[in-house]
Amino acid sequence: MDLELKGRRALVTGSTKGIGEGIARLLAGEGARVIVHGRNQRRAEEVAARIGAAGIALGDLSTDEGADATCEAALAALGGHVEILVNNAGGGWTDPDTGIASTTQAFLDVTMKHWVATYQSNTLSAVRLIQRLVPAMQEAGFGRIIQISSAVGTQPNNIGPDYSSAKAGINNMTVSLAGALRGTGITVNTISPGIITTEGVLKSWGKEIARQSGWGDPGPEELERLLAKERLNLPVNRLGRVEDIGRIACLLASPLSGFVTGADHRVDGGQCRSVN
Repeated sequence: MDLELKGRRALVTGSTKGIGEGIARLLAGEGARVIVHGRNQRRAEEVAARIGAAGIALGDLSTDEGADATCEAALAALGGHVEILVNNAGGGWTDPDTGIASTTQAFLDVTMKHWVATYQSNTLSAVRLIQRLVPAMQEAGFGRIIQISSAVGTQPNNIGPDYSSAKAGINNMTVSLAGALRGTGITVNTISPGIITTEGVLKSWGKEIARQSGWGDPGPEELERLLAKERLNLPVNRLGRVEDIGRIACLLASPLSGFVTGADHRVDGGQCRSVN
């Protein structure tokens, strides 16, 4: 199927690694002109060269200044407005002073510093780019906004409450924005990944779960098996891959998906058991 993405202008935030890199790679493979975004210039340039991107944009989206710099660089590289915005940047926040990640902390142990930083880097970073880039989409009469949330946005754990709440805010924002943009040709959708086998997941979260569960120090394949079957009890018996998210993102970015908006698309291997 031709997704009609050739030449479409796309910005994928947080795309120097992990899910964001996977989405950027698949969009570029469909012919889209992709801007790779991150905070590390060397990594951004390496990814851009590897996937054949149209350019890079650098900026910390948890600040207004970083959002401005990102949008300016993206628009300059694309030579026109952004048609496809993938709000992927974010994730759990680690306190640089203590080295503690909130995604491993119980509710009462998560500091206010964690709460503020997690909302800034996840929820408000998406708001900043929407405010800056959507007006041009409205003027053009076409746009695709894809928000990357998480399975914990609808089925939270008892650890990392700041992250779960920030992602729940993304889900809520999608529905609100889809309604606000009715009749404009712009669709807004959420993708909620389950556990994806990025390097960070296996080395940080996975290792911590292995320690808490008394599994010792399993290798990557055994750790994935234990996480999928023992921890998450996934019907598919495996964790996700970045390509699993990227394929759905390409479909939602396509002009062919114009009847799909305001929806949360779970790509979690059956992790969430509730009716969506």
